[in-house]
Amino acid sequence: MEITVRTMTAMGRRSREQVVRSVQLTLSRLMRVSASRSTFARQATAGGVTLRQPSYDLLRVMVELGPIRMGELAQHAHMDVGMATREAQALVEEGLVDRTPDPHDRRVTLVALTEAGRAAVTSLMEVRARHLQEALSTWSKSDLELLDQLLNKFLEDTFRTPFPSD
Repeated sequence: MEITVRTMTAMGRRSREQVVRSVQLTLSRLMRVSASRSTFARQATAGGVTLRQPSYDLLRVMVELGPIRMGELAQHAHMDVGMATREAQALVEEGLVDRTPDPHDRRVTLVALTEAGRAAVTSLMEVRARHLQEALSTWSKSDLELLDQLLNKFLEDTFRTPFPSD
């Protein structure tokens, strides 16, 4: 999928508004697929786990950040605290997460992965990584580097830009 001069020329014929609209539509499709319950169920089956997507989102945050306060976990997973608390409680009951007192403030509880939780999330992460490797297997290294740079720039700009009502 090397981006060629011909591709760039064809893209150059569209107005900026047309390009932004195309990006918006593509992102919408990407988000629908990535949020799809059926897609996630297939990934979980391939990984041999019985996780739901919100639970996976919480476990991924714990992999990245380690033991964490519930409010911070919800924030990093982009969930409201109530939903994150319910999901975390289900994960505790399934033996995938432990609750422990915060060593710096005993009034606060931290949630952390158990070994079973780490194994479950790692299995699913590996399925997703293998799928992405396969999907991008024909891309050149330079296209992959460009995609990485542009996605990071896009995220930074998106988080930095307020909505009109903000």
